[in-house]
Amino acid sequence: MKFHHSFDVQAPQEAVIRFHQDPMALERLTPPLLGLRWELREPLAPGSRVRFSFGLGPLRIRWTARHEEVSPEGFVDEQEEGPFARWRHRHRFEAIGPDRTRIVDAIEADLPASPLRRVVAWAIWLGLPLLFAYRAWQTRRALEGNAPCGR
Repeated sequence: MKFHHSFDVQAPQEAVIRFHQDPMALERLTPPLLGLRWELREPLAPGSRVRFSFGLGPLRIRWTARHEEVSPEGFVDEQEEGPFARWRHRHRFEAIGPDRTRIVDAIEADLPASPLRRVVAWAIWLGLPLLFAYRAWQTRRALEGNAPCGR
């Protein structure tokens, strides 16, 4: 399965990568209703990991991802533990002017064999358009000066 999302932000490429290097970035880019809980949050670097869970009440989904290919143009996170059989998310930051950057997210994933995990993975997959619309809104708010970076 493949998912693609892109949007432009009125900010230089350097500011975009700094925003994503911040250990709080994922928290800022995740809707509060998902109830994100951190277990591990290493600074963005090749081989660094994040481990978190999300969900409602006692129904939690654990996710561990490893970062690779970290550069000023973006990075990749790969699921090591989570609801998908495979998940690879490439984040690209393309300078399209001195003060404008295109953020491109490309995800490739495979559904798991387990029927229960497959249902969970499908639910997450179907929610990606809404999640990435939220992320675009939050990124613009943070980088274009329309709101403070924190929640």
